[in-house]
Amino acid sequence: MTLQETKTAVFLAYKTVLRGSRSTSMLLIFVLSLSFLNILFISGMLFGLQKLMVNTVIDVFSSHVMISAQEEPRVKSYIPSQDDLRSQIQTLPGVIATSRHYLLAGSIGFDRLHNGVYKHISGAIVGIDPDEEKSVLSLDKFLLDGKWLEKNDRDQIVLSSALAGGYDIFAPSDLGGVRVGDEVRVTYSNGMSRKYHVKGIYNDAIGIFETFITTEESESVLSTNNEATQILVKADLNRVSLDTLVTQIKQIAPKLKVQPYTVLLGSFTAFLNALDLIAAIVSAISVLVAAITMFSLVYVNAVNKRRQIGIMKAIGIKKEIVILSYVFQSIFYALCGVAIGYLFVFGILTPLLVAYPIDVVFGKLSLVHSETTTLVGISSLIIASFFAGLIPSWSIAKGNILKSLFR
Repeated sequence: MTLQETKTAVFLAYKTVLRGSRSTSMLLIFVLSLSFLNILFISGMLFGLQKLMVNTVIDVFSSHVMISAQEEPRVKSYIPSQDDLRSQIQTLPGVIATSRHYLLAGSIGFDRLHNGVYKHISGAIVGIDPDEEKSVLSLDKFLLDGKWLEKNDRDQIVLSSALAGGYDIFAPSDLGGVRVGDEVRVTYSNGMSRKYHVKGIYNDAIGIFETFITTEESESVLSTNNEATQILVKADLNRVSLDTLVTQIKQIAPKLKVQPYTVLLGSFTAFLNALDLIAAIVSAISVLVAAITMFSLVYVNAVNKRRQIGIMKAIGIKKEIVILSYVFQSIFYALCGVAIGYLFVFGILTPLLVAYPIDVVFGKLSLVHSETTTLVGISSLIIASFFAGLIPSWSIAKGNILKSLFR
């Protein structure tokens, strides 16, 4: 098609829009803007939920990289000389901080009625350096009651709300309502038993069910020193890629098990993939609704102007020009709908949810958009409008001139 013919199609589209029904045009643009808003809103909320869940796992469980003790050729319980290893890791580009954990198994007992009858719950007990931990994880920000551990706390413990009980957090079993200041008894897997006062209880909404003591206390229980079960590494992923960081750590400690948080997400991965699928289905339905609406209106408009189309063809205007004029109309309406929906989402909804995010069990949820998602939404709506204008106009314009004139 020549440039002149394209200009003619644009002119016809312009006149049709200008002289068309204002209410019909406004209705079509309104439907298209709602469809585009729905695409961006649903995908933005689901993407925001994904990001929040991943960040929660990073902030309270694994950080960016988790290093575990040697598994091959012979399994070892601890990472030796952890301070030297961490000093080397902290020299790597992009590394912000590291911390070490001791993982202990044991049974936590609580005498709720103070009658000598203890209720016991088996669980994971983690030895941490409280100061280092704050630079890598942020569990201390999830405290529901009490205070976080301090470096020299030997007789203090911090419990999960799911284990403590009475905080409306689901757990298969709990201790029946432990509160800050209560005394619990921990029996470790090596047979040692010690009593602790509960210093704090944190919100265990994601169900890690861990209990925390200090590394100093852990080393006393385990009769060890300067070792670790795990080392967590926090990094600035804008300065170094996750894969590069893992490779560099493996070069420093080739016998240790090095895992990025993406591997540690585990069962979360299936849920995150399900969210992607839901977003894709909702977006596809929104585009389909918009396409059907536009198809119907363009078809009715073309049928009502069948005689006019016949006259244009009779005076020498090619059917391709007529068809293209309807395609331009559809794309024009789609662009108007996209513009209004875009302004509403990014001008109103996104700033509103940034200022007033939605509270969920493990954080605050707001809209999160990627350039790719936005471009896909715009492109899909424009492509749908192209075919919604092409198919009905082609079915009408291909008809016989005489039949069109005398109908």
